[in-house]
Amino acid sequence: MKRVLVLCAVVACGPSAQFRLTSSVDNDRSQVAAALAARQLPEQPTPENAARRPRVFVVIGGPTKQLAAYDLAGGNVLWKVPADVTSRVWVGGDFVVDIEQGQLVARSQQNGATRWRVAMSGEFVGAAADRERAYATWRVAGTASSWRLAAFDGASGDELWHADADGQLGAPAAQGGLVYSPYLSQWLSLVDGKTGKQLARLRGLDEQISIVRATSTTAYYGSKRGMFVLDARSAAGSREGATYGRVQIPAQLDRASYGRDLYDPIQIGYTAADRARVLWTGEATDAGAMKLEGDRYAVHYFRYVFGFSAAGDLVWAYQHPRVELVASDSTGAAIVGLGVDGELVALDPKTGAVRATTQLGVGSPVLGATFDADGWTPGAGAEPADQVGALVSIALDHDARFDRVKELAVTTLAKLPGGNVTNALLSVLADARAPQKLKDTVSDLLARRRDPSSIPALVQQLAVHADYITGTQPAGLGGLALDPADVSAALAALRTHLDAPSTQTADLVLVIAAMAAIGNGEERPALISHLLLAHADDDLGNDAAWSQAIAHALHDHAGPAERELLRHVASDPRTRPALAHALAEILAGD
Repeated sequence: MKRVLVLCAVVACGPSAQFRLTSSVDNDRSQVAAALAARQLPEQPTPENAARRPRVFVVIGGPTKQLAAYDLAGGNVLWKVPADVTSRVWVGGDFVVDIEQGQLVARSQQNGATRWRVAMSGEFVGAAADRERAYATWRVAGTASSWRLAAFDGASGDELWHADADGQLGAPAAQGGLVYSPYLSQWLSLVDGKTGKQLARLRGLDEQISIVRATSTTAYYGSKRGMFVLDARSAAGSREGATYGRVQIPAQLDRASYGRDLYDPIQIGYTAADRARVLWTGEATDAGAMKLEGDRYAVHYFRYVFGFSAAGDLVWAYQHPRVELVASDSTGAAIVGLGVDGELVALDPKTGAVRATTQLGVGSPVLGATFDADGWTPGAGAEPADQVGALVSIALDHDARFDRVKELAVTTLAKLPGGNVTNALLSVLADARAPQKLKDTVSDLLARRRDPSSIPALVQQLAVHADYITGTQPAGLGGLALDPADVSAALAALRTHLDAPSTQTADLVLVIAAMAAIGNGEERPALISHLLLAHADDDLGNDAAWSQAIAHALHDHAGPAERELLRHVASDPRTRPALAHALAEILAGD
């Protein structure tokens, strides 16, 4: 039976003005411990819904918005109904809640039918649900600084209690019969979901409290700087003494956050912020640090998911085909994501292996989704992700929005050994559509690369010349020529560029320097020939950088006969002034 209720500005039941700036109970360890001990939590991670089945609830756009429920374990759509959802979806025991046309709406998880609606005068901040109740926070209409948190029976929609605040409340979170209510970015109240009584309150002393995340067994709180495990140690109020953790987020992924900002009214719905998330599960250690499950965490960044070690090293990468992932979550045993097109992917959090992928068949475009799948272990074991292949695919992606992500990909590639990695980096240089800034980065990375197994790849690239007929171009020659190994093949490949008409003067300077560095004398005949052919050339002979490069390359370790040759070239009237000056200057020191 559908019920519609209207909330008045004043309701006679429940406590009032419970949230205050001053309190005698902030950070009381015994109260925090007692409140957390009262939670009704499962022994193992499990979904919130009463059926204990892993599910995802999907908001679909189009001419008519729809809300759909999908059984992840069974692989089937449970139901799909028209619903003008303007928020994210929150999951209860046998119901879900969302906001539609300014009303808090509860729907049956069995068939999606509307169970009840609550209309109110005010601006929603957010909602939450547990097995038995729904909770909502809103700013009371007509007031400048009055907020309210209220609880509703999940079956009937009857208001059970409400609590007022003379300052801004953030969106609530719920877990095991407790409600976590942020207040003024500094406090977190632990409220009895059944009675509305505040059981304990935390005050952050060196961190804001703007994010709260609850799984079926663990709760976390914190800010964009880092996260705490909610336990008795939280009574310390600071990082020191509490169970605190933070992960390294690369600068290229700097939009990623640990969760929704509970004070941001925009994030009451699914937004771009849901496409840039740090995904992890963790637990407290005896030392007071947060231990990441499997010593891994992941970052979902639009079309990509990156897996990192606890030390911050990128160990795997995944690129979703064609479209962005609009929603993601960590189930503990998997990283799950859902694309705009309704394609679901589940990744192994340790290796990045694709453990499952399926088209939900709920329709598209998907605007957002809420996973209720804690503890879900999809699919059988799969081969670890091809890290090099994934990073190359990302680097060669022509989506201009993610140039910084491509920078992360090539920087990570350059740290890996192997000629296949060098070939991959060279493929970026050869891509005509790759941005020049990225190519410059790759050239610098190749120049600093110290990997003997890369020699064949470098030699092969150095042997490429500009050819109008075949359409070939030497890619990134300057960067490549800086660090070839001491092998005859590399020297021979470099030698071919000395007199090639297509080699630019700036590249010739690098080629000469590279040959001198690796040749051990073997390069000198080629360099002498190059000098004699070019000393009267108006372009080369008048170029100061080229003149200095060839003069130093031949003068260093030169014998008497070679010095005499250099003096002859310096005094030759055909020698161009810049070269003559460079030779005369260096010979004057003999």
